[in-house]
Amino acid sequence: MHKTTDSTPQPLLLRETAEIALTEVKRFVEPRLCSDFNLRRVSAPLCLPAGSGLNGPQEPVRFRLRESDMEMEIVTGLDRWLRAQLVRYDTAEGFGVFAVMNAVRPDIPRTAVTSPDLCSWAWQQVLREDAGADAEVLTGAMRRLYAIMRDAEKMILEKFPHLHSVLPQELAVVDEASLPDDEADDSGRRRREHLYMKQHSDKAVVFTAAADSNDDDDNGEIPRARLLVWNEMLRTHLELASMAIFPPGPDAPLESAGGNIWRDTLALHILHQTEILK
Repeated sequence: MHKTTDSTPQPLLLRETAEIALTEVKRFVEPRLCSDFNLRRVSAPLCLPAGSGLNGPQEPVRFRLRESDMEMEIVTGLDRWLRAQLVRYDTAEGFGVFAVMNAVRPDIPRTAVTSPDLCSWAWQQVLREDAGADAEVLTGAMRRLYAIMRDAEKMILEKFPHLHSVLPQELAVVDEASLPDDEADDSGRRRREHLYMKQHSDKAVVFTAAADSNDDDDNGEIPRARLLVWNEMLRTHLELASMAIFPPGPDAPLESAGGNIWRDTLALHILHQTEILK
């Protein structure tokens, strides 16, 4: 890790070079996501009509169209919209769709590792009837997603040999309920995860749990998982991916699995940056 005399972490790639490297990551990840999960790419909207039921549950930025006075919402999440696309394309079991999501979540602070404007690879896949238990679906998908990330990192290391690997080989699965529950709010959960990841920095961790009101969805008690790693340069934990299993609902009369690979956070981590590339 490069540091200045005041011990402030410095990126190992210049920002201009990191932007080029990010393009290589995009070119690598997107076709792998399609092939490994049987997905077809669709173009994502930047905004949706207010009240459509297809936006994420987070509080959106709203505006009105000048000519029609229709109220619109900036996208906060694409889970529901992508599930609707599964129906639109009459998607078979075991197949799905993905899109590059650009979203705005005003409640997220702008820091070195977070931003209210998000970019991700968002995806949804129709579950097979014989998909297995929810935990198996979540952990199996997360292992495949992590394999794509590690292969992307290997590609980057070949192109930029002065970098080193930061994605651990070991991927552990932990039930969130097993962590000490002295604080029930979201900030307490984050502190517990931070401490756990700091103590287990040699492995990536998939945290599994049922969704609750503090999470990014409002689909009730649905199974979900998040993939976290420890960033030694910044001394903090990072969430690289999240997903859930969605039951039949108003958006689509089918069961699907999907979520997001957080592109900006993945790039921050494997490109050894000190802040997200915005």
